[in-house]
Amino acid sequence: MTLLKISAVIALANQALAGPYPPAAGQPGSNAIAASDPRFTTWATSCVVERGPTEIGYLGSNLATYGTDSAATGASDATPNSPYPVVSLGDGGSATLVYSQPFGDVPGPDFAVFENGFSSNFLELAHVEVSSDGVNFFRFPSASLTAASTTPSTGGPVDPTNVRNLAGKYIAGYGTPFDLAELRNVSPQLDIQRITHVRIIDVIGTNDPAFASLDAAGHIIIDPYPTPYFSSGFDLDAVGAFSKTAITFAAWKFSQGITATDPATDSNHDGVPDLIEFLTGTGHLSPAISRGSCTLSFPRLAYRSDGNLRLEGSADLQHWTLLALSDHGATMAPMAAGVSIAETGAAAVQTTVTIPSSSVWNFFRLAAEP
Repeated sequence: MTLLKISAVIALANQALAGPYPPAAGQPGSNAIAASDPRFTTWATSCVVERGPTEIGYLGSNLATYGTDSAATGASDATPNSPYPVVSLGDGGSATLVYSQPFGDVPGPDFAVFENGFSSNFLELAHVEVSSDGVNFFRFPSASLTAASTTPSTGGPVDPTNVRNLAGKYIAGYGTPFDLAELRNVSPQLDIQRITHVRIIDVIGTNDPAFASLDAAGHIIIDPYPTPYFSSGFDLDAVGAFSKTAITFAAWKFSQGITATDPATDSNHDGVPDLIEFLTGTGHLSPAISRGSCTLSFPRLAYRSDGNLRLEGSADLQHWTLLALSDHGATMAPMAAGVSIAETGAAAVQTTVTIPSSSVWNFFRLAAEP
């Protein structure tokens, strides 16, 4: 909800046809998450806001000014009756939130973004991006099915069933959920088990192509525009996460709902034993054969020291030789003659092992021991 415009939204007409996505908070099938949900374990500890203008299509527009950066830190505290403890981003503005305790992917939603809307169809929307290093950000693929021919206005309604993966879908006190699993393998620069930053970017809801925001399919996103007030744009309340990044194998298993005691169990049936998946994030080798050598690449999570990660080679699939070893999260070290290793990254490490052409090994595998 942008403040100071209640009179403009008393009458909401011409509702868009219902779409395929979850409906408003409190309705059957809604995936809105209440701020009081006991799953929330961590909230942003700092926030930096880059304000946008109050009306981006007006040349003389001032920047939005309502609220302070710190209003977006800590637990959600805005309600429909008291929507004021927020920070307004303005048209196209952004807020980058930092978590002193990183959080990670668990089954189902992983975090939720809270706005301060007071009506289930007055929705001010925003893109959501996450990062593992505060430098490289990756956006959740969004969808907006509101017809682009709709003429947005200050009090223009948006049906939440036409909106997916855009923050601001629900009224104050209810967060829009996001699942990090949707970004799995999007880039080696993103570790979905260790999110340190979340970025919220205001959607400019106009259908003017000079300023319009687009969803993942390239469709224009419609939300109320213009909102030419000092509280313009997305009003950020808070972003809360469910599961702090697991460091120990036991904590990781608990977060994933794994009850098996044998670390060799493949609990999610993806072909990778649990302990290897814990230590690497994926456990998959990427080989490359060249004229002079063979290189093997794989990820390694250096902040997980609860186990040893091994690369082994074999000539016959029966007898295996230790080629490289990471001892309790330490740098991967060569353990056989002629093997060389290069690693990049600090927390999520990309390891490349080079095997000389003179070697007898034709088969390779990752192994782990607790």
